[in-house]
Amino acid sequence: MTRSAWIRTLVAWCFALAALLGWWGLNDNVQVTGARSATAPLADAIPLDRVDEVTIEHADGRRLRFVRTTVGWQQVEPFPVGLDAYSVRQIASTAQGLSVVDTIAVEAPDAAARLGLDPPVATVTWRWPDGEQAVALGNRTLAGRAWARLDDETERAALVDASLHAKVLETDPRFLRDRTLAPFAGTETTRVLVRTAAEQLALERTDRGWMLTDPVRTRGDEAAIADWLARVARTRVTGYLHDQPDQLDRFGLAEPVAILEIESADPSGSRTIRLGDPIGVGSADRYGLVEGRPTVVRVELTPVSGRTAPTHRAQEAAPPVAAALIDGRGTGVVREDIAAVEIRLGEQVFTLQRAFDGWTGQLGDGEAEPVDRTPVEELLGQLTGARAEAILLQAFPESMAHAMVILYGFDGRPLDTVRIALDPQGGNWALENGDSVLRVFDASFELPLAPSEFGLGTDG
Repeated sequence: MTRSAWIRTLVAWCFALAALLGWWGLNDNVQVTGARSATAPLADAIPLDRVDEVTIEHADGRRLRFVRTTVGWQQVEPFPVGLDAYSVRQIASTAQGLSVVDTIAVEAPDAAARLGLDPPVATVTWRWPDGEQAVALGNRTLAGRAWARLDDETERAALVDASLHAKVLETDPRFLRDRTLAPFAGTETTRVLVRTAAEQLALERTDRGWMLTDPVRTRGDEAAIADWLARVARTRVTGYLHDQPDQLDRFGLAEPVAILEIESADPSGSRTIRLGDPIGVGSADRYGLVEGRPTVVRVELTPVSGRTAPTHRAQEAAPPVAAALIDGRGTGVVREDIAAVEIRLGEQVFTLQRAFDGWTGQLGDGEAEPVDRTPVEELLGQLTGARAEAILLQAFPESMAHAMVILYGFDGRPLDTVRIALDPQGGNWALENGDSVLRVFDASFELPLAPSEFGLGTDG
């Protein structure tokens, strides 16, 4: 044997001896109880549909606590913020699929510490009404493995796949948060207040539907309000920028551009949202803040344009102007509820009365007589169905007063009064219900208002 070959052989034996001595040293502290085929001991240990609390405690003292409420999952520690239910559930489902490939006994005082289990790198605990399950996460090893403790026995450790470690230790907790700005805006909303530098807009849901109470008191457009609230509910936060900022001035949130207060039937679903400065020059994105949740978010307010398909980048939660949410019809009375119509046109006053199979008309103190139902249905259709081309928040122009229509119900009581103005120059019509809201129609509107149009006051 040559000298170089002899040296290589000696070095190889030295490495083998060192490895043997290292194994003996480890075996004195951590005794292998026997390898086994992979199992999933937590598969049935965590009832996904019953879990109502999750805590994640890190070795450095950080603590996250999630609680399921009537409006979904919420983070309550270290500060409140909404969570995505699917993401929270994924933590538990990942634990359920956790596979154990080996178990060892850790009897020596420092053995658990060397595995990262004393104290644990992190501990995840799921709780439900009649039980709980905790998993202590230790150090990562090679080949996608990691150490964990799946029960309360401190002298045992399990070698598991590292999927739960990755989910808990490598995922930014902000990715667990719910990215909807006001998810419960819509059917559960009872009141809305929008404050901007230009105006204050207040909406209130009543037994008769939505009403504007500010800047004027009038009926709201049910479809327009529902559409806007739906778009607010679909608007997503595109980024969580700063948690618990020292001050809000630099985001324009101390004196926000707009404040949206959305009250829900369930108080936990209510939101007060502040919209601040644009994120950048020329950007449609703004800083935002949900009060009670100390996190500055990025809110995208790019409006829908043309026939662009709606996406999360095309939802507009920007405050609307009051006129956009006002009912544009001449009256909010249901057409079928109208039993009689009184029309006052100058000095002429006449009444139209619903009969069993048609309508009758009475001019002044004259006798009631059958009238053609076509102009009556046309008048009612225009008053109850046609929508104004423009809405103006201003008092009724008395100088242009043209007619007044009073609608009565079957109990003989008035349901609504519609005042009608006619512009003698442009021919435009304006209808008003005593609410200082003018619903403007063009000249083609042409309401039938003269007695002669109903066959009254003529010889035939």
